[in-house]
Amino acid sequence: MTDLPGHSRARPHALPPILTLRKMSFMVRTRNPEDLKAIGNRLRVARLALGLTQKDLYGPLGVKAATWNHWESGKRLPDPLAMARLKGLHGITTDWIFTGDGSALPFSLARSLLAAVS
Repeated sequence: MTDLPGHSRARPHALPPILTLRKMSFMVRTRNPEDLKAIGNRLRVARLALGLTQKDLYGPLGVKAATWNHWESGKRLPDPLAMARLKGLHGITTDWIFTGDGSALPFSLARSLLAAVS
C-alpha cells in the first residue's frame, strides 16, 4: 500500500478520541427526580385513561413488568423506543410523555387524559 499525499496510515474508520465512549460524558447525566416522577405520573394517567392494566401495556411493548413499574413509579426514565411503540399502539405522544405537551394528542385521548387527571 502506498501513502497518498496528505494521508496518514491511521485507520480511516477509527473514531477520533473525542468520540470514544469514555469521552461521552453527556450520556451519563443525573436525572431530576421530580421530572422522573412527572413522567411516571403521565404514564400512569395515560394507562388509567385508556382503561388498561400495567400488563396490558408492558406486554405489547416488549418490556418486563419491573421495567414498566420503574417507569411508572418515576424510578427510571422510559426507553424512547418503547414510548414510540406506545404511540403507535395507543396514540400517546412522546412529547406528552416526556414534556407534558399534549398539543399533538388525538382529541379523544386528550379528553380522556384530562378527565383522568380531574
